[in-house]
Amino acid sequence: MKKNLLINVFMAFAVMFAVNVSAQEKATGSDYKDLKKQEKVLDKEIQKKAIKQARKEAKKLDKEGFKTPVGKLPLAKQLETAWEKQAELTTDGAPYWYIASARSIGGNQSSASLQATNTAKIDLAGQIQTRVSQLIEAKVANDDMGQEEAASLSSVVASSKSVISATLGRTIPLVEVYRTLENKNVEVMVTLGYSTEEANKIAISAIRKDLAAKSEELAKELDKLGY
Repeated sequence: MKKNLLINVFMAFAVMFAVNVSAQEKATGSDYKDLKKQEKVLDKEIQKKAIKQARKEAKKLDKEGFKTPVGKLPLAKQLETAWEKQAELTTDGAPYWYIASARSIGGNQSSASLQATNTAKIDLAGQIQTRVSQLIEAKVANDDMGQEEAASLSSVVASSKSVISATLGRTIPLVEVYRTLENKNVEVMVTLGYSTEEANKIAISAIRKDLAAKSEELAKELDKLGY
């Protein structure tokens, strides 16, 4: 099956945001102000391209036979909302949402939707884990922590994907569409969003709890990092 165009472009924009945020973290003084101006322009440009691409993607999915479940927004509007969320930034220029998409095929719409949603949540957990790992590693590098403790903490965080996935709260459903295949199975595509700030807090809290179960000393080391 060809790669989902929606997921590919989402990933492209995610890379753009990552580069932008990395640059911002290094900028100071007048450079920072100039970069903030560029970000505002970039945000608006991405939003315009997002709406245009969303409409194009909606037509493509419509031709493929995808429909929206009863009670959901029209396909084009769902996609526009998802793309606009992807373009939202926090006040310091970081992406405001984690975004994940997934497709799944099942014997009926409900089972396929559940499978796709769970797969997207696992994707979200992976993104959150990566970001939290970066945050903790940066803190550890600047903190007076022993090498052994730092290595143990990093190891626990690196294996925390399942812990994070199990503790995720309510995700925001952005896109849900389905189509009936020739063999009568149903294919569902979903896109979920999650506030980066909320997700990071939940993830760090979950990691702290997991650490405490293994070593209270390591949990205390995490507390020293100021989260």
